[in-house]
Amino acid sequence: MTDRIPEENTHIVQEAAHALSDKDVRHFLRKFFYLSNEPPPNDEFTNLFTEDGVWIFADRRAQGRHALRKKMWEDIPHRDHSPVKIFSHGNHDNDTELMILGTTSWTYHEGHGNAGDWAAHCKLEKDDNGKVLCSYYQIITDTGIHEKRGKKDK
Repeated sequence: MTDRIPEENTHIVQEAAHALSDKDVRHFLRKFFYLSNEPPPNDEFTNLFTEDGVWIFADRRAQGRHALRKKMWEDIPHRDHSPVKIFSHGNHDNDTELMILGTTSWTYHEGHGNAGDWAAHCKLEKDDNGKVLCSYYQIITDTGIHEKRGKKDK
């Protein structure tokens, strides 16, 4: 599946990540955002994290691939992320700590949804074989939008 990333997704991430110097990181991000939009269960996506990788969204936290598999799609079975800008944090020769700005739309299990802006703090590392993995991903967004979950969003 990851070898067939739609051109649209590739273009969006390339535009957002154009300043990143590491081509493996750019390729990882194309896969990451493509697979994060795929419906659950999605082992291909969770395998992009380290074994003990951390995912944080507001007061929800998952550590490890198994916990992530359960938490990430717990409330939102469909989402569509579009990164707008990706910044390398600190040393420009080292694209392993990133800040990402983007837009997203999502649908809850009840059928209604919403859209909004988000940011993320992302830490990447390479394993012994040079494969890029995410060790930390914290999503920053307006949680008030999600508090309306039981009501139809307007």
